[in-house]
Amino acid sequence: MRLLFILFQGLAWVISKMSDRCLYAMSSFTSFILKHIIRYRTKIVKDNLKKSFPEFDKKNISSIANQYYKHLGDLIVEVLKTPGLSANQIKNRFSFKNQELLENFAKEGRSIMVLIAHMGNWEWLGPGLQLNFPNFEGSAVVKPLSNPYFNKYINDLRMLHRKDSVIPFKQTLRIMLKNKEKLTLTLLAADQTPHKSEIVFNTSFLNRLTPFFTGFEKIAKMLDQPVVFANVFRTTRGHYEVDFELITNEPKNTAEQEITLAYVSMLEKAIKSRPYNWLWSHRRWKYVPTEEKEQ
Repeated sequence: MRLLFILFQGLAWVISKMSDRCLYAMSSFTSFILKHIIRYRTKIVKDNLKKSFPEFDKKNISSIANQYYKHLGDLIVEVLKTPGLSANQIKNRFSFKNQELLENFAKEGRSIMVLIAHMGNWEWLGPGLQLNFPNFEGSAVVKPLSNPYFNKYINDLRMLHRKDSVIPFKQTLRIMLKNKEKLTLTLLAADQTPHKSEIVFNTSFLNRLTPFFTGFEKIAKMLDQPVVFANVFRTTRGHYEVDFELITNEPKNTAEQEITLAYVSMLEKAIKSRPYNWLWSHRRWKYVPTEEKEQ
């Protein structure tokens, strides 16, 4: 495994030095290999798309799948390119809609929770937000990868342009409580799949009953942090727009699951507007909930 990782590091170093022209030629090649040679989770992708969009015919599903693998190729090479980008280059890869929403909370001295999903380039988004909104001390909640070598590699990338920016998933509450006196922006990918033993809440999402974590809602209420949804999508290759939408600025006054349901609704709308942009190769519905669990 270590030898494989050393070979990967060599390839990653080469990619990090590539020009954009070479980088996206590599992306196109990567997309072709993933879809047609390795056939990386092609059955999972098509099954997820068919069940999420029953109104689409086979041609439409195939078209979205093709766009998805192109998007996935771009995502992979862009992440590997990260060490070759300066802080200013990453900063300029993003444009923002409704950015005054975050700026106003910074002026008020209020820490915020920004809920994202596996859309656009979520790995660039962390440093992108920190660099464009420097009044906040930014951090991202992450789940560790099973391979320790790759886990260290990806976490090192996440901290290239900012320090102490990674919060291990199981330490989220402890670290956020520790930082409650600071002006923070905490990024959470709230579309992840709870383990079977952790499922306590399910709701309708993309035509299917789907489990969601609710811990972020409890933390927002406990710390009284405004919650914002960030819709991230590619405008041109290597450049992204982030559209902020307020979920609540008074979390303590929301009903149970109100924040979670608002997030789910906004996420579903974002996915439907750009179906290729979400992580369809993820086994999002591997734990099929029973109807009795629906809230």
